[in-house]
Amino acid sequence: MVTKESATKDEIKSALDKSDLMDLAGICKEVSELRSYLSNRKVQAVVIDIDPDPSRLLYELASVLSAYPKIYVVVVCSHFTKNLAVQAMQAGVRHFLEKKTIASDLTKELQQLIHGGAKKEAGFDSKVISILSAGGGCGATTVAVNLASELQLLSSKPVLLIDLDSCYGTVSTYLGIKSQFGIADVLAHKGLIDRHLIQSSAYSYMEDFHVLPSPVGMESPRAKSIQFENLPGVLEACREVYRYTIIDAPRIPGSDVAKLAGLSDVVLLVFQLTVKDVNFARSMVLSLTKSGIASEKIMSLANRVKTRGPLVRFEDGKKAVGVKSCLAIRSDWRKAMKSVNNAKPLAQVVQKSGLRNDFRKLAAKVTTYGVSDISKI
Repeated sequence: MVTKESATKDEIKSALDKSDLMDLAGICKEVSELRSYLSNRKVQAVVIDIDPDPSRLLYELASVLSAYPKIYVVVVCSHFTKNLAVQAMQAGVRHFLEKKTIASDLTKELQQLIHGGAKKEAGFDSKVISILSAGGGCGATTVAVNLASELQLLSSKPVLLIDLDSCYGTVSTYLGIKSQFGIADVLAHKGLIDRHLIQSSAYSYMEDFHVLPSPVGMESPRAKSIQFENLPGVLEACREVYRYTIIDAPRIPGSDVAKLAGLSDVVLLVFQLTVKDVNFARSMVLSLTKSGIASEKIMSLANRVKTRGPLVRFEDGKKAVGVKSCLAIRSDWRKAMKSVNNAKPLAQVVQKSGLRNDFRKLAAKVTTYGVSDISKI
């Protein structure tokens, strides 16, 4: 719940305590705290007290709802007017209660939301993994392709690889694919964005391994630019189809990095053990956390790590970047080039190699990383 009032907090908590179906996960005092809380935990519903400044709080809430469209939201306040109800609906809220009805109606309202099928829960256990780059040429696309491959093999569930690189679109080149549609077409779609649009637009590289290429990687792109405004709805639809959605995003506008991170369950920051990359990776972590992204869902990945003579030692780089989890992928140019030249992931061309084994370990870590406290509410 989000509230500053002790009396409201006690009343909401009392109403929830009487229900056997719902537990209280936590309490925030501000909507700004809510974004950070949701970025590190999975909850089904949020109860928000918009007193004493409804207009300001609803304005702040609109951006949170855009980033977390699966969350059920119930707004409470002392008195609802017609104008206030319109403001709430413009912010994306569809359910509101006056405080005098909390004891009698709150749990009923929440149960109807959660069990009434207002929103699908097909993708509740899905994960979106965004891969960011801390330096040009650090191998982020290689990481994205092979992580997607290993996650599909590990889980035996469908995965989707999205290429958001509007400069080079290397995923298509890496996998040797030529697709008629891509992520730009989906994001530019004017009608309903749902699972059927995603499935019909994605390229089937292998069974249960699909790709939405960048427009740069397509021969005749219908949409040449990537419009990030529809990204929340697109990723929501992806969750309903795919167990894992991996996003290769090495070069996206700075204003959209935090938005993408907020929509993701895991943020994988790829860098090489150079002073430049380590410093930039650290600045990216600081920027993301200042934007409300929980540091616990950011993983750092040192790529192309040499056993002898690295410019920066792995332990020093890990400490400097400043996140708890830091893994390493070894440098093996021959194996990596064999994968690229055959336009196939490592798992298909060099199954028994140390490099491939590093990616298997990374996939295993990603499956359990991020949100550790999954609550009913």
